[in-house]
Amino acid sequence: MALVCAVSGLGTPSYADTQKDALIAAMQANGCMMTTAQANVQMPQLGIDRPTAIRLSREMMAEGIAAFASDEETLLLLPPACKS
Repeated sequence: MALVCAVSGLGTPSYADTQKDALIAAMQANGCMMTTAQANVQMPQLGIDRPTAIRLSREMMAEGIAAFASDEETLLLLPPACKS
């Protein structure tokens, strides 16, 4: 079984998953939110470019763990991903 997982890549997080985890951790450290201005500073520090940040935020919204605030400039992290 371990060999199958190792060969298929199961059990090993992909680079995209690692980036999403980094984004979630950054949002958790910021009160479960991130404004566009904050993202413009923090995403490059995490090695996440703008197109990737947009894709990740859309994935998180589709998963039901993120949503935009009414100002449409603030991404909110929702439970259970929000742990603060």
